[in-house]
Amino acid sequence: MSKDTLDISISCSSEAHERAVAVATTALSGLAGIGAAAAVAISFIHPAQAQDFQSEMDTLFGSVCGSGGPGCNSLGVAGGPGGQVEVQGGGQPPGIEQRLREAQCDADKNANCLQPGGAAADTMPFEGLNLFVSGDYQHKFYDGSAEANFDSDRGGITVGLDSPMSWGLIGGALNYNYTSGEFDHDGGDFQQNSFGGLLYGSYYPSDSSFIDGVIGLAGKGYTIDRLVVANGNFFGKARGDTLGFEFQSSVSGGYDFSFDNFTIGPRLGIHYLRTELNDFSETGSPLALHYEDQAKDSLTSTAGFQGSVAISTSFGVVVPQVNAEYVHEFLNDRRTIHATASDGSPVNFVTDRPDRDYFNVGAGVVFVLPEGISPFLNFSAEVANRFEETQTVTAGVRLEM
Repeated sequence: MSKDTLDISISCSSEAHERAVAVATTALSGLAGIGAAAAVAISFIHPAQAQDFQSEMDTLFGSVCGSGGPGCNSLGVAGGPGGQVEVQGGGQPPGIEQRLREAQCDADKNANCLQPGGAAADTMPFEGLNLFVSGDYQHKFYDGSAEANFDSDRGGITVGLDSPMSWGLIGGALNYNYTSGEFDHDGGDFQQNSFGGLLYGSYYPSDSSFIDGVIGLAGKGYTIDRLVVANGNFFGKARGDTLGFEFQSSVSGGYDFSFDNFTIGPRLGIHYLRTELNDFSETGSPLALHYEDQAKDSLTSTAGFQGSVAISTSFGVVVPQVNAEYVHEFLNDRRTIHATASDGSPVNFVTDRPDRDYFNVGAGVVFVLPEGISPFLNFSAEVANRFEETQTVTAGVRLEM
């Protein structure tokens, strides 16, 4: 039996044993976020009861574990959603990332974005403050092996103020996100609110190179509702509410090769994300659980390219962009989440080991218009990740003040 998926053995009276089995069959549900959150499989069961427990859970969850399907542990036992901290590495916040891309097209060093003719002469960079507002929508689907599946939707808004400098760009932004999701098999639902601030900037070592940096801190509020089923009986809904925070930092850079109105260049980045969650106790069910503090770290590297072409028109300059990057995860790993039942019995369960290698791809367009107005639109997707799929749409506008 795997050490990772069975942390507790029980040897006690038949009454205590039945109580432990009842706790073990609880469909645990938990947190997810913006991205996304994940669920985890229960790894708490007396080995002698594995066969009966399997039959019980096959009835409740539609025999999803016949051959080790989603949401099953090494015993072939279906697990419901569980307390979870979301981590989404691999890049900068969508609104800030798009703003920094757009800034590369209105800086003096990238004047090739602003083609002669048409309205280009009216759209040269303004040496003053820029206000930008962006909104983003993300859909995420998680298909785990140790964790229960879920779908989530996240909406966010970012408002920032920055200023061009002789050496680059510096600015700050406020960001709000709301995430709502549902677990498969009617296992429950979750919501997450996040509000925080970010500082960002760019440094231009030469006319063709740049280094971007982002640092941010956000407070998070979580609400989790899960259906509690034990021994074939329904024990109502258990609700958990708690708070947490997220710290992120990111450094990336690139070099641009220009050919007339076409620009292409490599991109490299390193991104760190730490998410912490306070302990919390569920209410509303006799089989409610208490979850201990949780913390999760993600360190990802990205390597890819970005290409753009500047098209001068009668109303301004249109700059279509494409990008792709390879992502490698260094820190995020399988972990054990600790909880206790109402009688003090410990309940330990484990998460999936995340996919360490996947890709992000995207395409978008920036409009550089007269009077210092620059709308932008971008679509990105996470691909080749064996556990999850995400699609993100970001739209916004930059205004010269």
